[in-house]
Amino acid sequence: MSQVRVEVAFTPLTGDDDFVLDQLTEELAGDLREVGEVRRIPLAPDPASKGIAELALAAVTVLTSVDPSYVQSLVDVIVAFLQRHTGRRIQLRVGDVELTIDQPTRGETAELIETVRVAIEAGHR
Repeated sequence: MSQVRVEVAFTPLTGDDDFVLDQLTEELAGDLREVGEVRRIPLAPDPASKGIAELALAAVTVLTSVDPSYVQSLVDVIVAFLQRHTGRRIQLRVGDVELTIDQPTRGETAELIETVRVAIEAGHR
């Protein structure tokens, strides 16, 4: 089964602190685990951190299948996250292709699934 790594990041809102962003990042990671292997993105090591690895807030990667049903599940998970957290946007990056998702309607969701599928196929080549 062919797989592709997709970077998924959401926009912070005014007033979000590191605790809130960490909680939301974990929630998104948990949601995305139903479509693939999820990893938090490590930040570049800071010499002052004494070996403690820091993770990026508001961003994860998911290794998922290029199968259309997985692509649909990926979009469904992202739309559900956005519905629970109004006012946020999600950016997807597959290779050189970047997409921004912002509270799509049902019709836009169907269109979005096709757009993400094409982006994943292009990023997979």
